[in-house]
Amino acid sequence: MSEQEHIQEQNSPLAAENHPQVENIRADVVNFSNATAGTVQADLVRMRQSGAENIDAQEVEIRQGGVGSIQAENVHIIQGGAGAVKSERVDVAQGGVGVVSADQLQIVEGGVGIAYANTATLQDTQAGVVVARTVQADKLRTGVLLASQVEGDVETILDTPRAMLAGLTAGAAIGLVLWVGQLISGRRS
Repeated sequence: MSEQEHIQEQNSPLAAENHPQVENIRADVVNFSNATAGTVQADLVRMRQSGAENIDAQEVEIRQGGVGSIQAENVHIIQGGAGAVKSERVDVAQGGVGVVSADQLQIVEGGVGIAYANTATLQDTQAGVVVARTVQADKLRTGVLLASQVEGDVETILDTPRAMLAGLTAGAAIGLVLWVGQLISGRRS
């Protein structure tokens, strides 16, 4: 049996330090340390100073590592990062995520490019765009904030009322330009 077949059939915890570069891993529990992988499918994935392209799991714990994309029920990132995360609950401490979609999102001393969440708790965080039903913040700096309810210290360039006003203004301006364009082209005919 090849090493690849052994990894895919294994149901006991897998320590990835025995396999420093593995393309695909499928097991119940996967523990990484100073290793890289392509796709990881497991119930529980723990990574320390490691990286992976894709993870599909129930629970993911990352310490000082990085992942391209994660789909899991619970994601915990400490001093690490991920490109894209889709999860029920995401907790990030001193790390960052490019794009996140979660029911509950918590970021402490980190950053996020685009966050879409039902409830977002953001402390000492920088964000590009935050879209959430409820935002609880302490020192949140964001470019765009769209939320039904906001509590806490938030510094934003464009919040919900300003975004609505900007949308209405842009719509009116585009409509006016198109109307004037039709008037001008109608005279030439």
